Amino acid sequence: MNISFPIWLIIIDYILALIMVILIFKFLLNLFINEGSNFGFFNFFTKITSPILNITYKVTPNFIVQPLIPLYVAWLFFMIRIYFLPLVLGYSYIGKFAFVFEKQIIEQIKSIILNMALYLNYGI
Repeated sequence: MNISFPIWLIIIDYILALIMVILIFKFLLNLFINEGSNFGFFNFFTKITSPILNITYKVTPNFIVQPLIPLYVAWLFFMIRIYFLPLVLGYSYIGKFAFVFEKQIIEQIKSIILNMALYLNYGI
């Protein structure tokens, strides 16, 4: 079943997915790196995520612990992607629009693995 979606909706989904992934990486880095660290990779993620976290400050409950806030905001973006974006197309698209970004990444990984297997087995 091949359903084509409007390009503007796919672009919005990709943007929201990238924001979600960046916030999840920020949460994972918070688990292993101190907040006051001078590690360049961590500072990069802190600079990228701080405007997002400042914008979503009003919808973030006060009882959430500070290191968990990026994960909570990523969950909010996930809910927008899964439930609200398909509603733009109509109720019949709710299960069909899910994980467009993730499906593309998995297809790319599969093609890379298959190409490597062909190269290693046949020298193509």
